[in-house]
Amino acid sequence: MRIPLRLGLLAGFMIMVSLLVSVAALREYSDGPDGRGAGEAVTYETALVTVDAGVTRGMLNNPAAYHNQAGPSAPLGPEGVRLVEDLKPALTRVWSAPGAYHDPATDRYDYNPAAADGSTVYGYLDQVTGYSDRMLMNVDQCEQELMTTAAPQRCREVLKNGIRHYKQRYPGLRYVEVFNEPDRPWETRPDEPRAMPAAEYYEWYRIGYQVVNELNAELRPEQPLRVGGPVTHTFNGAYLQEFLDRYRDDPDPSKRLDFISYHQYQRRDDVAAVAAEKDTVQRWLRERGLNDKTPTFVTEYGVFPGSNSGSSFEADVLTHAAAMAALGYFYVEGGTDMPMHWVFNHSSNDRKSMFVDDTDGAVYPYYNLVRMQRMLKKVRVSADSDALTPAGLGVNALATRDASGVAVLTTNYQWTNRVTHGVTVNVGNLPAEFANRRILVERYLVDAVTSNYAYDPATASLQRVQQYTLDATDAVSVNFELGPNAMSLLVLTPVA
Repeated sequence: MRIPLRLGLLAGFMIMVSLLVSVAALREYSDGPDGRGAGEAVTYETALVTVDAGVTRGMLNNPAAYHNQAGPSAPLGPEGVRLVEDLKPALTRVWSAPGAYHDPATDRYDYNPAAADGSTVYGYLDQVTGYSDRMLMNVDQCEQELMTTAAPQRCREVLKNGIRHYKQRYPGLRYVEVFNEPDRPWETRPDEPRAMPAAEYYEWYRIGYQVVNELNAELRPEQPLRVGGPVTHTFNGAYLQEFLDRYRDDPDPSKRLDFISYHQYQRRDDVAAVAAEKDTVQRWLRERGLNDKTPTFVTEYGVFPGSNSGSSFEADVLTHAAAMAALGYFYVEGGTDMPMHWVFNHSSNDRKSMFVDDTDGAVYPYYNLVRMQRMLKKVRVSADSDALTPAGLGVNALATRDASGVAVLTTNYQWTNRVTHGVTVNVGNLPAEFANRRILVERYLVDAVTSNYAYDPATASLQRVQQYTLDATDAVSVNFELGPNAMSLLVLTPVA
């Protein structure tokens, strides 16, 4: 479409300003705030993002709706809770450790045990229910002395008593995951939850769905419990398929699999591959004569499994944010039902945290990425980028609209590559709400030197870097730069 002369001149001016700003930013970036050291070459490329706001792609299943809060120790501070409330979580995943609330030596229960820091399970769960409509509870293994399928009754009773108690106290508890990462390949201590083959895991999963059925019949809750698994540590095809084989062959007429869940940390340089995961699961279900509409939940994802790191902590906090944006983009592309952000505050590897330890309310780039996701609109619209590789490296764009305007989130995910993009975003076919009205253009940025605690704690919150108005038009063009692993949200709003 033809762009008015005034808009073209403005776009040219913005390019010049952007180039001047970006040269300084790139110099800063290569001189050390990302932790990679001075003198490393940065490749410069261009990216054209074409948005057609008139072509809708359905309602946006926004990844910003789904979260994890680790615990029960180290709960969020008051300002952290306020910041989480701003994200408006629809569902939050929490943790229950039967070994913490049950003592097998005395057979006594304490459903509100205190941690060494004085925090309690009730305080933890009360905090979550204060900001989240629903909860998914990962219920882990019993104390290891009870973990025998030859005599599972005591553990079964412990699991059932715990789920009953927390469901009665927290009616918003909706989903139960049976155990966590049973396919784990790493060594564990004798007192820790252990790895188990899929055949053994399924025996415990069967107990899990029986317990859920019994509690739904007993409690008759307004929101019945749903149960799923196998919660593998990655998209483990062999384990997942054997689990489905066992489920298919289970003769119990009351068997249930309300969702399939797993984690994903293995696609750091091939993020686009996750888009195919739901289709793959659906194919596996069809091949076994099972319900291929069974939802898929990715209850953790990222690029730093366990204590893994990339190049430096300062670089990694930005890399993690960009990776979560890119993985989220491809999970939206693939139709995954719940891609769940990991995590508000990690207990041991802060490069995966949204919040800074010991500074209530201070945020890393990851929080700012989720804040931008939450500012997206309700309906997804067409967006194409010419700078996105088949592996998902480069510039991706998630474009949205509703009656309030248009929002486009662009991410230059590079993992450890050093590629900066000069980006042009062309937005055409603006919605009817823009007709004959001026347009407020706002842009937010997260990069190595902007909205980044590792660079400057004083400007760590999400920064708006552009704001101006345009005369009425049916197309808008905006130019800016994205350094390696930078993210930017463009918001267009019709104004009087």
